[in-house]
Amino acid sequence: MLVLGRTPEDAAHALPGLRERGEVRYARADVTDEHQVRAAVEAAAGAWGVPLTSVLHLAGTLVERPVGDLDTTTWRRALEAKVRGAWTLHRLTADHPHVSFVTFSSVNGFFGGAMNAAYAAANAYLDALAEYRRSLGLPAQSLAWSMWRDRGLSRGYGLTSLTEARGYRLLDAPAALRSFDFARTLDEPHLLIGADRTAPWVGSHVVAPVRRTRRLAARVGLEDGTDLGALYRAAAAGARAADLSDDAWTLRSAGSTGVRPDQPGTQEDLRRLEGRLAQVWREVLNRDRVGLDDNFFDLGGNSLLLVTAQSAVNRAFGSELSVVDLFAHPTVRDLARHLAATGAGPVADVEAASRPESGDDLDRAREQARRQRAARARRSARQGKDRGHV
Repeated sequence: MLVLGRTPEDAAHALPGLRERGEVRYARADVTDEHQVRAAVEAAAGAWGVPLTSVLHLAGTLVERPVGDLDTTTWRRALEAKVRGAWTLHRLTADHPHVSFVTFSSVNGFFGGAMNAAYAAANAYLDALAEYRRSLGLPAQSLAWSMWRDRGLSRGYGLTSLTEARGYRLLDAPAALRSFDFARTLDEPHLLIGADRTAPWVGSHVVAPVRRTRRLAARVGLEDGTDLGALYRAAAAGARAADLSDDAWTLRSAGSTGVRPDQPGTQEDLRRLEGRLAQVWREVLNRDRVGLDDNFFDLGGNSLLLVTAQSAVNRAFGSELSVVDLFAHPTVRDLARHLAATGAGPVADVEAASRPESGDDLDRAREQARRQRAARARRSARQGKDRGHV
């Protein structure tokens, strides 16, 4: 591990403890100086013979005063370590797409604060940088902490009781490290850690139901035609063997793990499929809004609603998708492309079925039947081709 800091090495008191756990190299460098940081990284890579693989940005400066008392010099001092430092590390790693990039932010970046406007702005920048890097296809995660008890900037802090009263929990080091370990298993660019949603201040800023986070226990690849009931029973038996209660685990889909084939149809056709499919999901899940990349199970879907969704989708598209198909394609975008690959398309509105059949209605019914037969034929062919493939 390479540690960078402005502190002289003989005054860096954490180094001896770190070196008891492995090889640690220290370089005195200012994280806002790209030349110094790049030189330190290149020296370490040369000495160890390995490339840079992970970045953890922990630097920061806490300035507490009313925003009206912040002159230009103070603003810059408050922002430099987090803002310029993070941008330096972003530039350093921009041509290394496989480098893990984690920044330590604060709940203040999301909730703000009367006496720490500059600190809040610096952390909001880190949160935005994580989203920006993700948009470039680069890894990034901004972890917005409440407060580590008597660690770092919180060492000797005199207003911890007020902090907790607002709903920002003080985290002991073991709890914080467990939270860090858990957060790194979640594919989210920005996470709030230690914010108590039951506190009035925090709750007043929550604009949607908080999604419960879970630790990934296993990934399972499904063959076409897999019996989901058998899979669920096997998972339940494993949970019981681990002394877990029924509400302590869940079975959900993360999507297809296979290589996505080239999708037929125009973008207009796909948008039409996505729009109609989102409408079906809103009705099934009783939601006002469903995003193209929202996971069915994160929106409140469960095994019973999955069966309901299967019937609704097949009715709306004249398809014959199985529950496994929906389980393997849990987002509107993914399922729409899967439907496009089968040749399915939106059928006539449900209201039309109640009207006397005209020639056009009969033509639509015949077209729906034709699509269903074609879907069955493609499905049978695919099952024969993929039999035994996991």
